[in-house]
Amino acid sequence: MTLLKTLLPVLCAAGIAAAPALAQESWKPNRALTLIAPNAPGGTSDRTARDIQRLFQKYKLVEVPVNVVNRPGGNGTIALNQLHSLPGDPHVLLLSTSAAISNHLTGLTAYNYTDFTPLAMLLADNYGVNVPAGSAIQSARDMLDRLVKSPDAVSFGVSGVGGSNYTSLIAALKRGGVDFKRVKIASFAGGGQTSMALLGGHVGAINTGLSNMVDHLRQGKMRTLVITGPRRMGAPFAEVPTWKEVGVDVTVVGWRGIMAAKGITPAQVAYWDGVFRKLAQTEDWKADLQENFWENIYSGPADTRRKLDAEHVELKQILTELGMAK
Repeated sequence: MTLLKTLLPVLCAAGIAAAPALAQESWKPNRALTLIAPNAPGGTSDRTARDIQRLFQKYKLVEVPVNVVNRPGGNGTIALNQLHSLPGDPHVLLLSTSAAISNHLTGLTAYNYTDFTPLAMLLADNYGVNVPAGSAIQSARDMLDRLVKSPDAVSFGVSGVGGSNYTSLIAALKRGGVDFKRVKIASFAGGGQTSMALLGGHVGAINTGLSNMVDHLRQGKMRTLVITGPRRMGAPFAEVPTWKEVGVDVTVVGWRGIMAAKGITPAQVAYWDGVFRKLAQTEDWKADLQENFWENIYSGPADTRRKLDAEHVELKQILTELGMAK
């Protein structure tokens, strides 16, 4: 702001319209913020939202209180519905996932990602297929062989039908020769509930974010058979192969980003762009990424929109192949 004030007389004398740039600096929140997490407490989205809340306050990135509100249900449709009902309100943000695209493609909601304002792409998240420590299933190949013979041999848990953890699992099973339409899959409200369902014996395997499994792995309660990403990860996943290493040509990672309602102003977009750029540069955020096995894919509003456009094309192809696109 100081630099703009210093340059203003020069810009005006040169006939350059400085007013739009100044307008972008003029807005800031004037009441408490709401950050919507589209899953139940305990899962990856919830933890990400609470990390953001903590760092907003620690680094004073915003000057007003920040409240995290969980809106689980319908693979994120409840959260999307809430945001869509608040056009032009820059005080409500959504921690978004690929469900913003897949929900529309699969007919779960009439709203597409184009009905919102993308602000930032924050992180990428690998998924892993996990079984209880005492499961008779010894490997991903063992699991596939069982399912090829009998598609109902293993029941799976995921956090939302249509999201990346669901589509990555189904795509792998299909390309692994499994009649995926006969596979038993239960949907839960978040990664935390999905993990509890596995430990409680309600499902035989789960496909969920790696960060949801670390504690259970270290306690010897689970085993990870395979991960969905392009390469192996560090301990405790160092010995876990990717689907491609197993011989199944599937690579899918989830992402988490920030969306606002449609109709917010360029000044408001610019404000949030500045806030999230600062967040992504903090050492605490970088440490959170490393601790949770998340990868930094940060991008601002314009690049995020381009990434969403590209993913829409890719996800439509996958969902059409799986017979899920409407």
